[in-house]
Amino acid sequence: MAEEKIFTIPLREAYKKAEEKRVPYAARLVRSYLQTHMKSDNVKLGNKLNEQLWNRSISRPPRQIRVKAFKEDGVVKAELMGYDYVDFKAAPKKERKDMKEKLMERLGPKALKNEEEEQKVESAGKAPEKAKPVERHEVGENA
Repeated sequence: MAEEKIFTIPLREAYKKAEEKRVPYAARLVRSYLQTHMKSDNVKLGNKLNEQLWNRSISRPPRQIRVKAFKEDGVVKAELMGYDYVDFKAAPKKERKDMKEKLMERLGPKALKNEEEEQKVESAGKAPEKAKPVERHEVGENA
């Protein structure tokens, strides 16, 4: 059964840190607060909550924040009050294309025609030419 609670989390401790470290520290404060009060080590912060923390830049996080958290199967999921937590998965990595494939996409059917013509010429092609013998002259000879 999912356990749901609403918290007002004070973030004034973040203002004791250097300006460049305040919002990351505030995010850690939210996470540690939820670990303490929801009794779970696995805490996930929602997208809207993260956006609210970063809203006024890295140096000025909010002084306090209202959070709705629910615990499900030992995982605490927290979101900004008034929004629902949305799970997301990372997009699968795209397969990298080699240079030939990129050029084929860019040039399209014209490149395919040229490639087919080249293959026809090579397959019908000429027999390899024999090297012509080179005439050698000796150094001391007069012609």
